[in-house]
Amino acid sequence: MTYHYELTIIDRPVLESLLSDLNEAADLCGLHPEMIEEYLRAHLVSAVRGESGKVYFDQSGISRLRHIAYLRDHEGTSLKTLRYIMSLLDHLEAKEHELQELRERAR
Repeated sequence: MTYHYELTIIDRPVLESLLSDLNEAADLCGLHPEMIEEYLRAHLVSAVRGESGKVYFDQSGISRLRHIAYLRDHEGTSLKTLRYIMSLLDHLEAKEHELQELRERAR
């Protein structure tokens, strides 16, 4: 089965600085690689594609996958609810960043 999801193609030097390929990410997060692919298709996490076609995750991607794994395993969260929660967390993070910028301008 072939899956299609949007990934960014990056150069080899950048790949070396990235943390994990799909299988390493699965091991680090306690998730099955196919489950991670499902999260990629659902746009819950982002990744980059290397020249060889392998999928790679940086530290923020691994952190997000761990958060998703926790919500799924310990809170019994469905994919639909995960989408909603992660959307709210993304929105909150954007607002916190905006607030920080406003505070810096006010100084």
